[in-house]
Amino acid sequence: MKIRTDSARKPKVGMISLGCAKNLVDAEIMLGSVLQRGMEITSQPEDADILVINTCAFIDSAKEESIDAILEAHQQRGLNRRPDQKLIVSGCMSQRFAKELRREMP
Repeated sequence: MKIRTDSARKPKVGMISLGCAKNLVDAEIMLGSVLQRGMEITSQPEDADILVINTCAFIDSAKEESIDAILEAHQQRGLNRRPDQKLIVSGCMSQRFAKELRREMP
């Protein structure tokens, strides 16, 4: 995926990690990769050019939390007038329910 941003500014990546300890480790690995590629990390989702939502879907409550986080991020993107912000869904929800996510949340 190529991310276009102002060439004078490094893209900012935000991360929302949900679920188990494995997800936290995966999030740290992803953020390490972000830094190695010369991007910045932000703790403020609204400031991110790219927002990664690292999901969990093994139990119903985790699945609901993940769906809520995705919908909230999408809504905030609109409210903050950030249509250019990229949302990336990672983690077990994106693996287990890829077809459903594409159909329900294009």
